[in-house]
Amino acid sequence: MAFTASFLVKTVKGNQREQQIRVTADAASGAVDTGMQYIDFIQHSAQSATTTAYRVFANKNSGLTALNGTVAMSGVASGDVFFLTVVGR
Repeated sequence: MAFTASFLVKTVKGNQREQQIRVTADAASGAVDTGMQYIDFIQHSAQSATTTAYRVFANKNSGLTALNGTVAMSGVASGDVFFLTVVGR
């Protein structure tokens, strides 16, 4: 597995679900499965990152092909730590 994900908060607001996830990268790219059927919104921020040129993709797997409910990241370095707020259903 390329990323280690810690689900800090999981809440339901009406018909939307919200998750706050701490992600530690173990490789240059990878994906986090949120368990949602579809992601509507992502907010990301780096806690510690070697590079600022990383990219975040909603509803994509690590190969950047469509996979609903998954967040893919690329351009990161091993040991980088990110926080994600994911809203979906």
